[in-house]
Amino acid sequence: MKRKSEKDVLEGFIHENAELEQLEEIIDEFNIFTALDIVNNEIRHSNFLSWLMNPNESHGLGDYFLISLLKKISFKASSLGIEGLSIFDVDSWSFDDAEILREWKNIDILIKCDDQKLICIIENKIYSREHSKQLRRYKDIIKKEYPDYKRLFVYLTVEGDIPSENEYIPLSYSDVVPLVEHLIDSKKDKLGSEILAFISHYKEMLRRYIMKDSEIQKICRKIYKRHKKALDLIFEYRPDKLLEIYDSLLDIIQEDSELILDDSSKTYVRFIPKNLDFIAKKGEGWTKTKRILLFELNNNPNGVDLHLIIGPGPQEIREKLYAIAKGNLSLFNKSKRNLYKYWFTLYKKTLLRSKEYEDKEVEEVRKVLEEKWTDFKTSDLPKIEDELKKFNEQTV
Repeated sequence: MKRKSEKDVLEGFIHENAELEQLEEIIDEFNIFTALDIVNNEIRHSNFLSWLMNPNESHGLGDYFLISLLKKISFKASSLGIEGLSIFDVDSWSFDDAEILREWKNIDILIKCDDQKLICIIENKIYSREHSKQLRRYKDIIKKEYPDYKRLFVYLTVEGDIPSENEYIPLSYSDVVPLVEHLIDSKKDKLGSEILAFISHYKEMLRRYIMKDSEIQKICRKIYKRHKKALDLIFEYRPDKLLEIYDSLLDIIQEDSELILDDSSKTYVRFIPKNLDFIAKKGEGWTKTKRILLFELNNNPNGVDLHLIIGPGPQEIREKLYAIAKGNLSLFNKSKRNLYKYWFTLYKKTLLRSKEYEDKEVEEVRKVLEEKWTDFKTSDLPKIEDELKKFNEQTV
C-alpha cells in the first residue's frame, strides 16, 4: 500500500471533517468568558462565584444561590460524616447579612454570617493544585479567628479532588453547574436580560471547557484520534499531554485481566486488583462502587504517582487496614502518620516524572509507564496483596 504523503494527510484532515466543523461552530459562538480569555483563570472564577453568592450584589437574586450552594456543601459534608452545618439549618436560616470576602488572609472565598455564627471558606482550584500546606494554614486561621462559629472548609476543584486535610469537603464543578442551571431555570423571568445572559454565558463556559468530559474535550479527542498524523504535523506539541498519559494509564489498567477499573478521569485512574476486592463495599462519599480501599494513579503536571488509599467508610474496616499497614512500614511507606478520618494514603510510588516525558512522543512515554508498572506489579504488588490478605484473619 502506498504511504500517504504529508500533503495527503493534511488534505484528509481538512476535507469534510464534521468534528472540526462542529468544534469551529462552538468556538465561533460568542461567550464573554472565552472572549476575555479567563476560562482557566482561578481568580476570575472565584470573583464570579463570589458575586453570585453575595446577597447584596447587583444580580437581584438575594441569598438564593448562596443557600443553594450551602445546601450542597452541607449535604456532601453529612455524607462524609464531617460535622459542620445541617441542611435543615440552611433551609430555615436567612443569609441576608452574609459577607462574601475575597482573598482575606489569602483565602479564595470566605462566607461570613454573624447572625448565624457561620464561617465557610472555599479554596478554588482549576488546573493548579494545593501547595505549601495552604489548606491546613487556612483551617488554623479560621479556628483561631472564629472559635465560636460553625465552620465549613471546602476544596473546590474541577473533578472533586481529595483534599489533604480531613475536615475539608471535596466539591467539584460538576456539583456547581447544576446549581447554576437550576438558578437560571427558576429565576429567568425575574432576572434582567443582561444578568441572565451573563450567568448563562458562565454556565455554558463551564459545560464546554471545564467539566469532566466537556463538550470541547470530547470533540477534540475524536478529532485527535482520527487525525493524529495530521495534527502532529500542525502542532509542535500535542494539545493535551495529561490526556495522552491518561489514555495510556487507562489502557494499562483495562488490558490487565487481574485488575478492576473503578472511577477515572484525566487526573486520576482508580482500580483494585481482583485479589484484594474482598473488602465489604460500605464506603460513602468517594466512589459509586463504595469501595473503601483503592489504588489511584494520580496524573498531574509533575508526573504520575501511584497511591494506595483508604477512603471513607466504617471505622472498624479502616482501622484493620491501617493496623496491617503499620505492621510493615518498610512496604507501606506512607503509614507512619495517624489514621486520617476520611482519606489516608498507605503507599506511594512515583511512576513518571515530568522530565521523563518532556519532548517525547506518546509511544515513548507509554513504554516508560509500562516498564514502571511491570516493575511494581512484580515487586511491591504481590507483597501488598500478601499483607492485606491478613485482613480476613484479624478480629475487630
